[in-house]
Amino acid sequence: MTALLVGVSSYLCAGILSILFSRYRFWFGLIGWLGGLTGVSFGISSYLGSGPLVSTLGRWGILGIEIVIDETTLLFAGLVVLLNLFTLIYLRSSKKGVFYCLYNFLLATTFSLAFSHDLFNLYVTIEFMSLVSILLIGYERKAYQIYAGAKYLIISSLAMSLYLIGLGFVYRAGGNLGIGELTRSLEGTEEFSLSLGLGLMFAGLAVKGGVFLFSMWLPDAHSYSNTVVSALLSGMAVKSGLIGIIRVSEMLDRGQLLLVLGALTGISGAIFALMSNRPKKILAHSTISQVGYILLGIGTGTPVGILAASLHLFFHGLFKALLFLSVGAAGIGGSNIERAKDFSLPWTSKIGLLVGSVSIMAIPPFNKYFSKTLLVEQVNQEWVWFAMLAIGFGTVLYTLKLGWALIFEAQTDRAGENDLSIVAFAVAVGLSGFLAWVILGSAEVAHLLSPHHLITYLSIPLLGGLALLGLRKRLSSLSAPYFPFSLENSLVSLFTGFLVIELILFLN
Repeated sequence: MTALLVGVSSYLCAGILSILFSRYRFWFGLIGWLGGLTGVSFGISSYLGSGPLVSTLGRWGILGIEIVIDETTLLFAGLVVLLNLFTLIYLRSSKKGVFYCLYNFLLATTFSLAFSHDLFNLYVTIEFMSLVSILLIGYERKAYQIYAGAKYLIISSLAMSLYLIGLGFVYRAGGNLGIGELTRSLEGTEEFSLSLGLGLMFAGLAVKGGVFLFSMWLPDAHSYSNTVVSALLSGMAVKSGLIGIIRVSEMLDRGQLLLVLGALTGISGAIFALMSNRPKKILAHSTISQVGYILLGIGTGTPVGILAASLHLFFHGLFKALLFLSVGAAGIGGSNIERAKDFSLPWTSKIGLLVGSVSIMAIPPFNKYFSKTLLVEQVNQEWVWFAMLAIGFGTVLYTLKLGWALIFEAQTDRAGENDLSIVAFAVAVGLSGFLAWVILGSAEVAHLLSPHHLITYLSIPLLGGLALLGLRKRLSSLSAPYFPFSLENSLVSLFTGFLVIELILFLN
């Protein structure tokens, strides 16, 4: 409880003080980061001392706000703190105090979400996070940013209305809002209203979590936003829905649903990324694709599978934020990579792109290799393994397409004033794979580094490179269609996705 209160109160104070005394906004942001770091340290200390911990904050009869400290909590809270540090260094004092206020409020809500183990508290924190995200998307008041923010607002409001209705059905069946208590009370329950409620809740969380059919707001919001906002949305805010899915999936086993959604999300996101030609669009669609791995990990239903999903959530947040910052620092986020020879990128951006690219392709010993390999070992259905292979191959193709254009074809320029922060971030991302040793232990990591896995993960980029050489001209003539991402089609897609969820739940 101390970990939660210290972190959240520090970020809230930093946000308020940034408006009142905007001249010192960077230093208030740094104090907020120190509070978040202290909160994570308290959480790690509690976890090492007593293992996973579930407690209740406040009591109103049988109701209270249930909070949890487990591996998922610590990984997500740690991600918030790390992204806070490197985006703050990247920003320095380049924005006004209002931006720093919103920035710190976003950190406060996502930090709070990491500890949430209560259905209604999940709703409140995700809604507040969405409100702050919308304000940050449209912060620069450009027309296309306002449109992207408005689309997110409409779809998000509808999604969380579905979640709230579903929460009512689940509460009626279980008589509690705390996930721990609900898990015990719902054991053995198979009511129609419960399946309907879970379907509504999954649909709402899927919108927030970047799940395909539900996340048509995401490409515009991520690609049109300010660079730091794009990094935070992809690296951190999208994970809010996934954290909610992890928590809700604890109550009842709905693994088949998540496996189907994970495969659909991963493959479709990779296809759209491969068809895109603008760096931030490619990275936005890539976020959808990588969400597929996390859903597959949750869908395994095993503790190790959940750990693999949480690790991937952490690693993806780091390398995707690095890629967004690297592209943004070069000022070519909205440019067409077919004209990459005309670009001039700072060498610091190229380093960030290189580290981010080898990470996202799961090349050993970079971070994603460990989470993906751990996940592969938990898969016990052949079709899921082939889906992961397809997602991985697609990831290699669009990453090599982007990396070759920006790293090798574009000219190299001197570093800008604040670009060295990207190098520091790249070093941190490059070293983050060592976290696998800390969490999994040396014996498990040695097993993941077996010759079989190493040969497999090194051969996929090689085959992808050869395929790209043959397909490059054909791919350059493709362009991702916009119609699935228009507002009206996004709403139709949301309801279609909800019907798919309900169908799978009833058939299962």
